[in-house]
Amino acid sequence: MDDRTTTVVLGVGIGITVCAIALLLVLLFLIQRKRKELLMPNSADALPQWSKGPQNLHSSNQIRVWRTDSSPLFRRFKLREVKKATNDFSTIIGRGGFGTVYKARFKDGLVAAVKRMNKGSHQAENDFAREMELLGRLHHRHLVSLRGFCAENRERVLVYDYMENGSLKEHLHVKTKSSLNWQTRMRIATGVAAALEYLHMYCEPPLCHRDIKSSNILLDENFVAKVADFGLAHAAPSGNSQAETMSTDVRGTPGYMDPEYLVTHELTEKSDVYSFGVLLLELITARRAVHEKKNLVEWAQYYMNNESRFSQLVDPFLESNYDAEELRHLISLIKVCTLTDGKSRPSMKHVVSVLYDKLDLERTPSEICITNSNVQSNVQSNVNTDMGSQRSIRSSPPTSQGGTTNRSYRYNDSASSPISPSISDRS
Repeated sequence: MDDRTTTVVLGVGIGITVCAIALLLVLLFLIQRKRKELLMPNSADALPQWSKGPQNLHSSNQIRVWRTDSSPLFRRFKLREVKKATNDFSTIIGRGGFGTVYKARFKDGLVAAVKRMNKGSHQAENDFAREMELLGRLHHRHLVSLRGFCAENRERVLVYDYMENGSLKEHLHVKTKSSLNWQTRMRIATGVAAALEYLHMYCEPPLCHRDIKSSNILLDENFVAKVADFGLAHAAPSGNSQAETMSTDVRGTPGYMDPEYLVTHELTEKSDVYSFGVLLLELITARRAVHEKKNLVEWAQYYMNNESRFSQLVDPFLESNYDAEELRHLISLIKVCTLTDGKSRPSMKHVVSVLYDKLDLERTPSEICITNSNVQSNVQSNVNTDMGSQRSIRSSPPTSQGGTTNRSYRYNDSASSPISPSISDRS
């Protein structure tokens, strides 16, 4: 009897011990997981950590310097905040190759555009990291602003300023959207050109956007253009971009891609110049980059090679409400921007100069709004040189009596309606 009792007691004791050990292990696991969660950065200036930096950016040590800065850069959103703000990801306003964009209304009143990256994609993870790296150090009036991010579990979300007027593509190609007037189209062109000039000339290292297209040009409440989507951005060769190239995987959008880059896989800033030329042609014609199974540039050659046909290129919705002299200068610019030989194309600095000169625009200080301390001194010296040498930058534009400008097309944020006066929509 005593032996049986001893056996039972031992069995119970062993069982209790095993259960206790199992419970202890579970408890340790839960504590460890909670500890990791607590160690995850939650402050406004905290950023997600990646095992490797963006693969397509050289000089990554320079790019990552800002991450240790003590000042807040981005707000870190919780996933539950983002879900609530987007009604559980149901407010879709756009789709792209790397994710879906939603309109979000946050509890504090912030209205934003939320890009939810595609799950399970290594490329999407790289693009998320790249945009975080770049937009943390790029500041320009014509670049979209990143407000924050969310990185929980497998979710990767970027939160941008909401652009009230959507994308340029919608206004050029969607029938329910209003048609933009000539003045607004020209202002959009100069805004995009200024943004590319900044990326090519004033960033260290210089950057190629690689995906300039109408769907990546967003318009704020005043129809000011903002270049978006830096998922494909790539560091450009340092030094003289006309002489140096960098071999890369070819990525971009058909119709906008530099044909020389497609063949050689060698990237320079001139690939962005080609894409800008296509965009400029798209602004004038309101035709898609691939039109009637032809690239828009190829389709337009018949009209661009004969001045008597220039007017046939213009968007019919503009009717006669455009400046014929400006159109002539723009077509000349498109032709050189889209030359097959990249070295023969102009720099974006030259393109900006031509646009402000031939369109008789004022380049205000906000057009060269640069706040990145890493490039400030370099920018200032270049801007000072430009201010003294370029005819396109004017301190006192000619005015007629009453203070209005002599030309019909001098633009500012208080200009008349950006919608074409001849037609309100494309329906």
